[in-house]
Amino acid sequence: MNYGETSDTGYTHIVVGDGLTAAAFVETCSLSPGDTLLVIGANVSALGRGAAYAREDQETPWRYAYLLNSPADDIDPEFARWIVDNWSDICRRMDGRRPDWLAAAQVLLDKDDTYGLNVPRCFYGDFMEEKIKKVLNTLRDTGVQVSLIAETALSVCEQNNRIAVSTDAGNTYVGDALDIAPGGPQTQRMDGDEGPFSAATLFGNEARIAEHIKAGAEVFCIGSNATMLDALRLSQSVIPEAQLKFVACSSDGVLPAALVPRLPRHVTVPELSRNHATAQSFLKDVKHAMDKARAAGDQMREMRAGFRAFFITHGLAQFLPDQEQAREVPKILGHWFRGGTRDTIGDFHRLMDAGKTRIVAGRVFAVENTDTGARVHARAPDGTETVYDTGFVINCSGAGAGSTYDPLTNFLIAQNIIKICPISRGIEVQSGCATALKNTRYLSPAITVVGDEVMPMPLYDAHFLRTWAKRTNATR
Repeated sequence: MNYGETSDTGYTHIVVGDGLTAAAFVETCSLSPGDTLLVIGANVSALGRGAAYAREDQETPWRYAYLLNSPADDIDPEFARWIVDNWSDICRRMDGRRPDWLAAAQVLLDKDDTYGLNVPRCFYGDFMEEKIKKVLNTLRDTGVQVSLIAETALSVCEQNNRIAVSTDAGNTYVGDALDIAPGGPQTQRMDGDEGPFSAATLFGNEARIAEHIKAGAEVFCIGSNATMLDALRLSQSVIPEAQLKFVACSSDGVLPAALVPRLPRHVTVPELSRNHATAQSFLKDVKHAMDKARAAGDQMREMRAGFRAFFITHGLAQFLPDQEQAREVPKILGHWFRGGTRDTIGDFHRLMDAGKTRIVAGRVFAVENTDTGARVHARAPDGTETVYDTGFVINCSGAGAGSTYDPLTNFLIAQNIIKICPISRGIEVQSGCATALKNTRYLSPAITVVGDEVMPMPLYDAHFLRTWAKRTNATR
């Protein structure tokens, strides 16, 4: 089937994706009566949720366990207001759940700081889904034909001076403009990370992992990032905390900083020198600004939000004009400004004091599945090899040099329509998120270079992504 081969029905805009970036593209697209909007994605019926904020069809103990990494108003002030408006329903759905998120929230509620809550991610998905449904209904009411297509895009090409998208259902959809908004890269794989006592990723494997946890297995997470914190929440949701046996392993043996909101709200306002010649010089300047902020009492929440706002407004080029040098920056700043949910990081430390959780330093390079559990092979910071015998291993290491992408992104890279930056190893697109294919734009969390602009901080952030989607649409 070829949908929309001719343009006699007006302008056709295609969006590939079902997450918040795709929703932002839809929200800001310019369409007129008689035009057509096609949105293609595996979970497009819940457009705006994507994988990060997905809704489970069946009730599970961990359904509402996973929390947003940032306080609500740091993600979207409109979402923070939505929480207040829907608080009674949130309390009803969270009542009696383990871990007791409502009890943890009370610390902020007592300060009348509902906006500062790290709300379960599913509720942000509810908010986004509701929001985009209103946008779609408004488009329909103005005479735009809207079609949501539950298929997976595999390839694109130019066809009769237009853009054609082919899907896993054997269909081809033709339009005048295309926006591609996939998720980020998959978790980097390693030997033995998928076996009887190991899982290559947390998400989608919860039921199997939960059975091992309930059977008394120690959980060993490769990585100390947000996914590791989700694995802890999963564990807390299926067994009492007194039964927990949980290990996180990271290269430096350090947890991310908790993003703790404080009243009155305050963000760091960095002062950086312009025209640094090298990445090293620029990063030294950033480090000095961070030290100055800490000395003034700022915590990671204030610094992370402040630097993010600063770079959205100012960009990186005026501080580090050499683009080759600038490409060294995102990975380092991403590590410096990493942070996570107040609730779970607080729980990890509390449980560590009780001997239920621990964190070790090392780089895991292989997992060996034994007859009764798993053996983890890692290199300690001093280079010596260390072996850990454990119950069940979850690969939470995140993206890396060997990561793969969704099928369409892999196709675009193979066809040189978008590129992999040789320095940052992120995705590189043209100015305005354009690609080598006419009237086609690409925006994902994996992007580190847009035309002449290097992203100073990784785009693994809802606020950053939505800002860039709106900014990119403004250039069309």
